[in-house]
Amino acid sequence: MTVHLQVRDVRSAIYSATGGVRSAGTGAPSAALLGQVFHEVFGNLVGGDARLNFHAALDEAEPDLDEWKRVLVRHAYLNLVGPRLQQHHALLHHLTDQVLTFWDSIHELCDWLAELLWNLRLKGDEDLELAGSILLEERLVWELRESDWTDSVRMTGTADAIWRIPGNGQWCIIELKTGRTSPEADLAQACLYHQMLTASGEQISGSLAVISFEPQKHEQFYSTANLSNAQTSLKQLIARIAGVIVDAGTKVTSKEKTEKKSESHEIGSQLIDTLREYGVEISLDGAAIVGPAFIRFPISLGTRVKLRSVEQLSKEIQVRLKLDSPPRIGTEAGRVIIDLQRRDRQTVLFSEIRSQLPKADALTGCSQAPLGADINGRLKLIDFARPEDAHLLVAGTTGSGKSEWLKSLIAGLIAANTPESLQLVLIDPKRNAFKFLGDSPFLFCPIVYPDERPAASVLENLAEEMDRRYELLGEKGDDSIDSYSRRTGKKLPRIFCICDEYADLISGDKKIRKAIEQQIVRLGQKARAAGIHLIIATQYPSRESIKGALDSNIPARVALRMQKSIESKMLLNHNGAETLLGRGDLLFKDVGEPVRLQGAWLGEFQV
Repeated sequence: MTVHLQVRDVRSAIYSATGGVRSAGTGAPSAALLGQVFHEVFGNLVGGDARLNFHAALDEAEPDLDEWKRVLVRHAYLNLVGPRLQQHHALLHHLTDQVLTFWDSIHELCDWLAELLWNLRLKGDEDLELAGSILLEERLVWELRESDWTDSVRMTGTADAIWRIPGNGQWCIIELKTGRTSPEADLAQACLYHQMLTASGEQISGSLAVISFEPQKHEQFYSTANLSNAQTSLKQLIARIAGVIVDAGTKVTSKEKTEKKSESHEIGSQLIDTLREYGVEISLDGAAIVGPAFIRFPISLGTRVKLRSVEQLSKEIQVRLKLDSPPRIGTEAGRVIIDLQRRDRQTVLFSEIRSQLPKADALTGCSQAPLGADINGRLKLIDFARPEDAHLLVAGTTGSGKSEWLKSLIAGLIAANTPESLQLVLIDPKRNAFKFLGDSPFLFCPIVYPDERPAASVLENLAEEMDRRYELLGEKGDDSIDSYSRRTGKKLPRIFCICDEYADLISGDKKIRKAIEQQIVRLGQKARAAGIHLIIATQYPSRESIKGALDSNIPARVALRMQKSIESKMLLNHNGAETLLGRGDLLFKDVGEPVRLQGAWLGEFQV
């Protein structure tokens, strides 16, 4: 059975295996978002849209290189970068240094492109069309298998920006670097792209260049010999990630694989037959992936078949395949996917994922917590120290598993910390969400019941604690509680304020609501560096409860099953949560597309 991998999984493993740690946070949502914007801007500059590409800036410019640089930078700022930064303001407004560095990289990119175009003009190639030589958001596929592997591996991914430079035919990868990597990691990544481009039918001869902006432009050329030498190590790494190498002395049984393959093949055939009966021609685009709760089918659409025509048959698929919930239909890595519930759904136990929890720092503790297992069984964590994930908004209807998921999140935090590095503020309007923590040493204060103690005053106390901590940080210029603790050797515990049933909390007196929202805005904008984080949960993400204070200040979201698509749209800006299966089936979103995960079942809580 073919094992499916994403390029991002291999890239992450490359950095880990080679010690190529990106200091600015490889994999951080902010880095991913700025990288995405960088590639989009580059694609616009060299693309075919005359309103956005270099022609819009240079056609009327004076024939002078310095003038070309100036007007191209101005064009990029006004028409390409500025609108995108405004669009993502809620995620980036507190990342001033990163955004300024990003802009320096864009400036360098424009200067480099202006010089390249100027040299082409001097050679008489000023009318050369650039758009046809760029692969932007291009889906690449590489299928490979070695004689000692138990299965084949299918690699899929998207080329952010790969360009054949006009004039010399040199293939190059254009990238924004958000931190340091090792030379070994850079070589392995270049080899990965080279293999995937070749497998996808591109004719690549000679060296491959990596042109990175960090923010200064840096060029690295890899010869055919360099790339060939790196292939063996790269394939070994891919095999380990995919789990297709059998360790010595391990007895392998194919019974479970055969059973899963048989089930998924049967369901896949029924899926195709159902759609064809309604005149929608599709085919499977690779083997199905069997997760704990659902089976994912990657599909290819037939000629002139639109994704919308598949989505419109969701109910018919549910009825024909006798599913309890409608399928989730969407896209991932440039291809269409259909998720169908498993008939023998498996439970992800907290005890099974506990070994994957991060280890705590002896001084600063741990800022990460478990979100759930992905379709391949890997635990995904949220890091509250990251600006994009500093605060979390959670929603799910009755039966969605919201309460159990909150318990597993809290258990993950407690498992990786001590009372000296973690304190909890629990707000419980219905008096039944956090009883299991009633006498916990991790409590910053007794559990807050709003009918006894106003929630607004508790949040105000947290804001005052935030201000006190900022005074401590400001004494020596520390930018976070972690840097303060490392400098002084003194522990400052992270404080997590977890509020269940937020809609009930603000549904009464308008003055109470206003007071609560004022403190949420205050904490949402500044509390991360002080080590104070908000986790706010609600059953019904209505416009009244979500828009305003929460929407503007809490970009990270967890959506469990919801009753209506409008609720999913309200929380995630995407449909889909209404098709989830309940019992911890969730979508997580901070930057980019939502990721589907299965929350862990904790059972009896023990501190």
